[in-house]
Amino acid sequence: MHHDEWESNCTEYLAGTGEEPGAFDKEMTETEIAWVVDQRLRAQSWETYPEVVLETFAGRPDLIATRRGICQVFECKRTLTLGVIEQASRWRTHSRPEQAGMPHLIWVACKRPQYRSNNLLWWLLREFDIGLMSIEKQPAVEIRYGGEVEISPQRYSITRRIAPRIQPGARRSAHRLIDQLNPDMRIAQPGAKGGETEYMTPFKRTMAMVDEFLSSEPDKERHIEQIIDYLNEKGGHHYGTDRSARGAIPTHLDRLGYPRTREWGCWYRSKA
Repeated sequence: MHHDEWESNCTEYLAGTGEEPGAFDKEMTETEIAWVVDQRLRAQSWETYPEVVLETFAGRPDLIATRRGICQVFECKRTLTLGVIEQASRWRTHSRPEQAGMPHLIWVACKRPQYRSNNLLWWLLREFDIGLMSIEKQPAVEIRYGGEVEISPQRYSITRRIAPRIQPGARRSAHRLIDQLNPDMRIAQPGAKGGETEYMTPFKRTMAMVDEFLSSEPDKERHIEQIIDYLNEKGGHHYGTDRSARGAIPTHLDRLGYPRTREWGCWYRSKA
């Protein structure tokens, strides 16, 4: 980890295009802060997973990033508060960290404060081995001359204030967290609240695979056993057992409007 880009003491810089939401605003939203972190990570070849819902962990981290077997978690907020530290430290207080998986590094990212740092909050960050990243924004501006308008895009400075340390147990269990991440989890908008973004859940993934199976041959009827077999071939469903899936999936298919093809038995076809 000593050669990782985030371990540099210097300030890094990121420029927008001037077209992003809030580019001309002086203040940053949590969504914008998370976007800055996400863009910086992507530029350094990290795979990022915004607003991930995990079966084994209560809560939804703003960002999870992985690269070459290393896993980082980011909580992005406008200000550094006791609440965000409590949120970030949930990985340490989880009742079954070996089941959920422990990230190697945990970060809090927030707007660069204009006031003196709170010693208690800094002590808590160090006590839980959590890193602190501050972000400062220079808003986009319009430059007018000769009847023409030119936009100077917004710029961000990203400074590591406190370096995180590898979390206890991460070397043994981080792979369990990484194994729960799927490409379809990357669709969400980082930092957005639940009602403002689409994010992938285990249930959505299961039903998306069911829809994919039924849509592959729209006019062909499929029995629930065939659906379960397909799900298992594709990596499995989110239910604890096939029996549970067999009992629950037909109810959801009925609710979602997938037509039954027979009066008896769980036979379905695509809605298309």
